[in-house]
Amino acid sequence: MHLGDWEGGVFRKMVAEGHPTALRMAAEERWDVIPGAEPAGAFAGRVRSEIERLAVRHPGQRVAAFTHGGVIGQALALAAGSRPFAFTGAENASISRLVITPERWIIRGCNDTAHLDGAP
Repeated sequence: MHLGDWEGGVFRKMVAEGHPTALRMAAEERWDVIPGAEPAGAFAGRVRSEIERLAVRHPGQRVAAFTHGGVIGQALALAAGSRPFAFTGAENASISRLVITPERWIIRGCNDTAHLDGAP
């Protein structure tokens, strides 16, 4: 996700401070209310095309992708056909699983942290 003027840690600061734009972003479920941020449709299209590219390059295989929470949330929202921010807030090192078929995307797991239980 390209956060425009809020790159480099500014995003977290603005959200923590309850900046009016951060509140609007959450209410409207759109990243692109942030000045200079990537348009929501462009981000969704980019996430969709990369997941489909991986699926085409690895038919019938399991693929592990390591990414940030914004991409995880967008991928799950696309699979579920849900609100844009329905899956925001993925835990660090969590596992979400998608099954990609030519007909549909299927969510098989979301934000699983069981593998972290008891970790130092």
